[in-house]
Amino acid sequence: MSPARRLLLLLTGINLVNYLDRYVVAAILEPLGRELHLTDAQLGRLTFVFIAVYMCAAPLFGYLADRFHRPRLVAAGVGLWSLATLGAAFVHSYPALLVTRSLVGVGEAAYASLGPAMLADGFPESDRARSFTWFYLAIPVGSAFGYGLGGLVAGAWGWRASFLVAGMPGLVLAIWMAFQKDPERGVMDALPDADAHLPYLQRLRHVFFNRIWLACTASYVAYTFAMGGLSTWAPTLLQRKFAVSTARAGVVFGALAVVTGLAGTFLGGMLTDRLQKRWPDAGVWLSALTLVAAAPVVGWALGTSSLGLTYGLFFLGMLLLFVNTSPVNALTVSCLPASVRATGVAVNVLFIHLLGDAISPELVGQRADHLRAAGASPGLALGQALGLVLPALLLSGLVLLAGRRGRAAQA
Repeated sequence: MSPARRLLLLLTGINLVNYLDRYVVAAILEPLGRELHLTDAQLGRLTFVFIAVYMCAAPLFGYLADRFHRPRLVAAGVGLWSLATLGAAFVHSYPALLVTRSLVGVGEAAYASLGPAMLADGFPESDRARSFTWFYLAIPVGSAFGYGLGGLVAGAWGWRASFLVAGMPGLVLAIWMAFQKDPERGVMDALPDADAHLPYLQRLRHVFFNRIWLACTASYVAYTFAMGGLSTWAPTLLQRKFAVSTARAGVVFGALAVVTGLAGTFLGGMLTDRLQKRWPDAGVWLSALTLVAAAPVVGWALGTSSLGLTYGLFFLGMLLLFVNTSPVNALTVSCLPASVRATGVAVNVLFIHLLGDAISPELVGQRADHLRAAGASPGLALGQALGLVLPALLLSGLVLLAGRRGRAAQA
């Protein structure tokens, strides 16, 4: 196996464990909240502290990655987040739980900032959409494991055991990653990096004046806002609205995530690779149109009173949302020069979380608390509160269409 493919395999595994860790929390919100006597707003804040620390640490790791050995930085981050997840199994207060989730954010910032940049240095631009497809397939698979495993383990042994199961695999991957070779920066780019010898701040300025990067980042801010709210609260919605058990809600939503994620991510990467040979903007159009189409489908899923129809509409809506993953992320890294690619990805991470999933879960929780105080049932209140994500989905697609013009102008 070539070093590039081995690195892809390892980073994909880390990405999978990352999302397992992230969504095991979503699977156990209901029993965790009952035991620690937490409101919906407090449960939503677990995501905020994790993402807030994550987004603040990401630019730092991006800066370090443009100078130091990237696999070792990733290994340190993965080890830290795994230990923090294990520590969450032993907390007995809300502040202690917030601390453990914040440390997970520090660890994940290392891999999230450096992983895409290392992959871009391992594969030529013509193959990046395909390699990114494999990397981002770990999102639905890891999410499914988080939902399903978290729900099943919590149902059998309690929510604390779910954190123990989620924390162990990352320690093994961290050790493996520490011994990997750092790929040469920019060696796979079609054009030389003319900015490589400029001062760092001057190179960084080129990131913020790159119209394609700005459009992709703005679109992903709105997308992440919507996905943050949905992915955090959807299993709880099933439990409250339809009296589905914690274990069943985790398994069902995990199955929906893995099937739609695999199909949607493969479809997005495959269609982009094929269509962009004839139409250079095919990936942008594909992402934009599926995002816009997903909004009414998700809205219907939130409002229906039929459990079977809810499952079917969530399936279709999630499929449309996952088509977006590979094309947009491949374009985000490919539009940047190699000398600031890791930093550009890190700043992208900062913005999409600062204005995206750092705030949406708590906003949904606050809205649900308010509606329940006004007399709405818990299920109805949460379903209506999740309506906050629908305008964000529409905005995400429309911003990408605006970015298409920027791509044409840059070309």
